[in-house]
Amino acid sequence: MHEGVLYLTEQDVVSVLDMPAAIDALQGMLTAQGHGKVKNVPKALGTWGDGSSMHALGSVMTEDGQCGFKTWVYTKKGGGSMYSLFDSENGRLLALIEARALGMMRTAAISGVATSVLAPQDSHIAALIGTGPQAVTQLSTLAAVRELSEVRVYSPTPEKRQAFVEKLASRYPFKLRACDSLEAAMDGAEIATTITRATDPFLTPAHMTTCKHLNAVGAILATKAEVDQAVMQSADLIAVDDKENAVRGSRELRELLGTDGSTWTDVAVLSNLLAQGLRRPADAQLTIFKGMGMGMSDLAVAGRVYERAIERNLGIALPPQTRENLLLK
Repeated sequence: MHEGVLYLTEQDVVSVLDMPAAIDALQGMLTAQGHGKVKNVPKALGTWGDGSSMHALGSVMTEDGQCGFKTWVYTKKGGGSMYSLFDSENGRLLALIEARALGMMRTAAISGVATSVLAPQDSHIAALIGTGPQAVTQLSTLAAVRELSEVRVYSPTPEKRQAFVEKLASRYPFKLRACDSLEAAMDGAEIATTITRATDPFLTPAHMTTCKHLNAVGAILATKAEVDQAVMQSADLIAVDDKENAVRGSRELRELLGTDGSTWTDVAVLSNLLAQGLRRPADAQLTIFKGMGMGMSDLAVAGRVYERAIERNLGIALPPQTRENLLLK
């Protein structure tokens, strides 16, 4: 057992964690949550100045495992994030993990789990709406769970979508195509992922004629939305990663179902679906996954990163410090 605290950099994280491993870690943790073995800690948020904010998001494995918090700060001049991983049995700090790549991987990996559970197995064409940094990992997770023949990429800026395709096309066996319009990207797509900074809904029923499953993962604040209410109303099944976070922060679901979570009885939770062995309903025309982010997702990938870093002797070992040592100094 590693006795000291292990400090892991972003480079350490990306060297040990690929998307299939992240998806596998998320699926295992979600299943455990569905069986009541993992708890999320509600998010803490503080704001100041002109849009600056600080956040904390945690979770705990309640049976022989780990717990931890991701903390991060955002300002207009920059930001940073860190994951603190603890042993949940004895409270010992195990690792401090730089968490930008970790966060991007877990956000995409849970979309991969949702796609694996809810999208038709024979889906071969996908649309990716958005070309920011998180779109890179969202593309990776789609490729990991379905045998695709083509992914259509759209964002409003031609230069960004073309650069996105040129940078990533050689990594995949399927065709990656930049589309000149949202309509062109969605026409024929069976799976769609939205990962944008949109403040108002843009995805309407006219775009959804062939779409069977939608990952709506870009709008996670109550002031933002990507999906028109008519699309939300047409879904045969809506699943979320965390209902409490969705009640607080999903404008799309709050407008559909109200702000009192007690009325959200038809919204499925992904962990419960996994624990019960449930998949896409046989007669479903459209399923939607609304991802909001939760501490358990970070814990799943942080635990996997720590395990692999120990195996490969990576990271910076910080000396163990007991309370008595510190008090004597």
